[in-house]
Amino acid sequence: MKKTIIFVLPSLNAGGAQRVVSTLANTLIEEYNVCIIVSYKCKSFYSINPDVKIEFCQPDYNYNSNPNPIQSIINNFRLVNRIVKILKRHKADIAIGFMPVTNVYTIIATKILKIPNIISERANPKYNSFGKAWTYIRKIGYRYADCLVVQTKANKDYFKTYVKSNIEIINNPLDLELLEKRNLQTPKENIVLNVGRLAFPKNQDLLIRAFSNIENTNWKLILVGDGKNFQDYKILIDSLNMQDKIILAGNIKDVYTFYNKSKIFAFTSQFEGFPNALIEAMFYGLACISTDCPHGPSEIIKNNYNGILIPVSDQNSLEENLSKLMQNDTLQNAFSKKAVETTLAFHPTDITLEWTNLINNLIDNYSKK
Repeated sequence: MKKTIIFVLPSLNAGGAQRVVSTLANTLIEEYNVCIIVSYKCKSFYSINPDVKIEFCQPDYNYNSNPNPIQSIINNFRLVNRIVKILKRHKADIAIGFMPVTNVYTIIATKILKIPNIISERANPKYNSFGKAWTYIRKIGYRYADCLVVQTKANKDYFKTYVKSNIEIINNPLDLELLEKRNLQTPKENIVLNVGRLAFPKNQDLLIRAFSNIENTNWKLILVGDGKNFQDYKILIDSLNMQDKIILAGNIKDVYTFYNKSKIFAFTSQFEGFPNALIEAMFYGLACISTDCPHGPSEIIKNNYNGILIPVSDQNSLEENLSKLMQNDTLQNAFSKKAVETTLAFHPTDITLEWTNLINNLIDNYSKK
């Protein structure tokens, strides 16, 4: 008889955690009954297997996103209560939280029901501030986690003071759809690609300014993604008279079309939890240049072997190395080949097996108590 595992996360919108949960749900459905509990109703940005059940704690699209303190407390109690009811109705054998607030909800709900939990931190905790109250609640709540999953050794070291139980490092899996859509025979165009949320941590204005300073007649910079800096970047591009060279493509589900036809991937983050887009670009054989930001890129790219690492916010270094890469097909091809080899470790089959072993061990240990 199949065990039932239930993921808990805030939304199914575009985002790294949502992509990982979607991929894991689609692969784990072969061995388990899988359900995803989502805090508030929304449409899923990623494709999810129809056999995966989705439950919304708040079944209405309209909710108060800026509650006063009293309303916030009431909302939190309601959400935890709703999660408990859903876990009980589905006879969950284990619950897996993603992202800080829903991690805390998951811990409370599973302790009430006396079932095991796994929580997962996706962002860089040193830079992921979400208020003093929730920071304190997280620090206390995480002590009752049965297991915390992170993506980097640096994140594991950070949370050693938070979590009494084990902390596991499990890489993010490549997206199944991206896996299927890769075509290394697609004719490449002179495109420098960036994929990610248009916001301060991703630092795309550095890339825009650097690209505008590089002399080129036949290259384009395409930024795929949306965010609060979209209009600011549009104004910046206009001020540089680069409208024909720099394109803001917005959120695009078929991002694989850009991965397939681009030659270079440029990643300029100030900090990361784990750079999914960088892994995807390397899997598609793009020659990659990335800031050596905390955390992630230096655990993936070996400088001048399978890509280039530059200091964070160093526009001169970005211009120099990006220009060198754009002008050197041999270097592009060398990085491309090594990049593809590097990403073998992120195949969904291998990552899913790591999760399966962890899930089974926790369920077995609980059954012996």
